Amino acid sequence: MGDYNDAFLRNPNAAVRGTAKGQNRANVLQLKLIGQSHPTGLTANLLKLFEPRPPLEFKPPPEKRKCPPYLGMAQFVSHFAEPGDPEYAPPIKEAETPAERKARIHAARLEKGAEKAAEELQKYDPTNDPNVSGDPYKTLFVARLNYETTESRIKREFESYGPIKR
Repeated sequence: MGDYNDAFLRNPNAAVRGTAKGQNRANVLQLKLIGQSHPTGLTANLLKLFEPRPPLEFKPPPEKRKCPPYLGMAQFVSHFAEPGDPEYAPPIKEAETPAERKARIHAARLEKGAEKAAEELQKYDPTNDPNVSGDPYKTLFVARLNYETTESRIKREFESYGPIKR
């Protein structure tokens, strides 16, 4: 098999003997002297782990129940609705699509706005308005100005066309 002079096969520890069989026999004899009588040398608490379980209790097989036989649907056909009955095909409620919902809300807002405008028009009286002063034909409305524009700059621009009363 191999040469005992080969360094890889030699045991570096000379004190350890290579006879495993003899060592096992010596260990078993020592355990027997101590009080162990099992050939594996395991202690009583470890041997208890490997004991077989008691046999299973016999129970008779369960009885099969007698089920009623399968029947067809022919006995229930008389309970079905006929094509002439009112509950034969109940009407299907159609759901509102998102586009329809958006159009409905838009129309409702337009109606509400039109009602509010008509109500405000009935209440409107320009002769009793405290904010109105002067001749409406000599009034100029200026809109969409830059936020950085000052009142003095607007006056300077419009004074070139005539005097400003208010």
